[in-house]
Amino acid sequence: MSGLDQMLRLQKFSLDEKRRQAADLDALIERLRGDVRRLDEDVAREIETARGNLELERALPEYREVMAERRERILKSIADLSAELEKLRDQIMESFSELKKTEQTIANRPAASAQRATPPRPDSRRRSRAGAASAQERHVALTRRPRALYPHRSE
Repeated sequence: MSGLDQMLRLQKFSLDEKRRQAADLDALIERLRGDVRRLDEDVAREIETARGNLELERALPEYREVMAERRERILKSIADLSAELEKLRDQIMESFSELKKTEQTIANRPAASAQRATPPRPDSRRRSRAGAASAQERHVALTRRPRALYPHRSE
């Protein structure tokens, strides 16, 4: 398995994990919204029940205040989780984009290796490595002349 294949596998796993996290956050937000609806229903039911009873009417303002605080905490949690969910969705979009780039690179890999396998054109100005090495060897052979030819040089 090549490095790109491993990267692709890791990116798929990461993307799937982020999608699972997003689904979990979405489910939690829906559950909290259901809690808010139930609180509202409970408060409405308590108000209806307290209408005929003087003792319950006296306790009703405190009950409504406690339930309003609880409702606000839940709504704040929903807002925080929604912001986190939006960030996670942005990360999912980025991860998906990276995954597609990697898939495209892998798909183009056979075409790139086929292009490299074609022999160089004869009119190409580039030298092959073997040609460069032989040119370097010729240069060294030509520049190494016996010292007898250059008596005036000293080392």
